[in-house]
Amino acid sequence: MTQLSLLETSYQLAGAMAAIRAAMRATVGAPESEGRKALPDRMNAIARQAGVRLTQGNQKNISKDTLDKWLSPADTTHTPSLMAVLIFCAATENMEPLRAAAKSLGLDLMTKEDMKFRDYGRAVWEMKAARERKRKLENDL
Repeated sequence: MTQLSLLETSYQLAGAMAAIRAAMRATVGAPESEGRKALPDRMNAIARQAGVRLTQGNQKNISKDTLDKWLSPADTTHTPSLMAVLIFCAATENMEPLRAAAKSLGLDLMTKEDMKFRDYGRAVWEMKAARERKRKLENDL
């Protein structure tokens, strides 16, 4: 386990929202794309189903304008909440914005394929350890 200093941690966190927004922009494409226009409806449906709010104040749903503000690199006053990022990832079926958030903490996400390789590596290591134990037992006989 590595312990970061307070300065190193705050430096990594300073660019976290910019990295999250960049990953979100890369996921949805241009502002005038059809996918980006339909995304607020998908996000609102997921939020309703989960029983969570994506906005503060009187509005219950997000609009395309709100989404555009969240994704704008120039607008630093409108930032998506953690719940909004999670719902965005669910709606787009793309975890890159969440991965960007994790990387700002020095972490990363594993895909199902990564988990398979991890499990395979663990099984190979366990087999090697078992062969070593077997060889020691045979030598003792």
